[in-house]
Amino acid sequence: MTSKPKIFYPMRILLVSIFLLVKGISGIPLLKSLSYSNPNLMQLRDEVSQNIERWRNHKPIFLKWRKYRIRKGDNFFKVMAKTNLNHETIASVNRLASYWDLKPGDVWIIPNMRGIARYGKKADLAKTFRTSIASIFPVPGQKGLYFIPGMRFEKLERKFLSGQAFIRPVSGRLSSNYGIRKDPFTKKSEFHRGIDIACPLGSKVKAAASGRVIFTGWKSGYGYTVILEHSAGYRTLYGHLKKILVKKGQKVKQGNVIALSGKSGKATGPHLHFEVLRKGRRIKPHFVG
Repeated sequence: MTSKPKIFYPMRILLVSIFLLVKGISGIPLLKSLSYSNPNLMQLRDEVSQNIERWRNHKPIFLKWRKYRIRKGDNFFKVMAKTNLNHETIASVNRLASYWDLKPGDVWIIPNMRGIARYGKKADLAKTFRTSIASIFPVPGQKGLYFIPGMRFEKLERKFLSGQAFIRPVSGRLSSNYGIRKDPFTKKSEFHRGIDIACPLGSKVKAAASGRVIFTGWKSGYGYTVILEHSAGYRTLYGHLKKILVKKGQKVKQGNVIALSGKSGKATGPHLHFEVLRKGRRIKPHFVG
């Protein structure tokens, strides 16, 4: 049985009434297709437009949720455009690390309002976004993740999402890509969690983005390794190094030389192993240009 909408009074310059219909993910209506002939899709698009207009005019917003199962041929921009949402809404609600972070079978949560989702405590989020606790809503099926209507990503976070925040860490040839490959040692098909860039021994390894050094030293399989922490929950890993030139806790700028490439650890020859992680989960690296 569908519960009645609860009335809240958030603050966004003026008080705004928001009616929120909260359901568990199993009870969320399924958006069966992204075809404009689907009346449910057209209803969603209308609701988004109406809610945006209400928000701008400080009128009541009706927040509802739907879910959509990714199909073969779908991509981030198609889903975004068809649902009348924006980059930050789709990406943050579904905890995506990049525009390419999807595969057939994934189930995405689709709100009928634009905004962003953040982990944290309601009181802290309310302070950060200068709104009331009542205007922050739980994302169905995601413990500790809250939706803040009408908010946008900062410029740097949009860069990370689009892959425009990272530069290539070393000059060389891509010798092994991210994804399934035949392991050079076991000869079995295994998932390669980063990319390998073939380069001469002792090549300068640069910070792919500005950040802070959180690890230097030896890691099993990786050999001599440096890990940098960046904004928005991103980290980069640089493995098989010959020499480390930074210390733990040191701040570095994009392009600073942090190490010299090598073949330490489990390596068949001189190259740099490079990984990008978002909140502990490895994703496919993308570079500016």
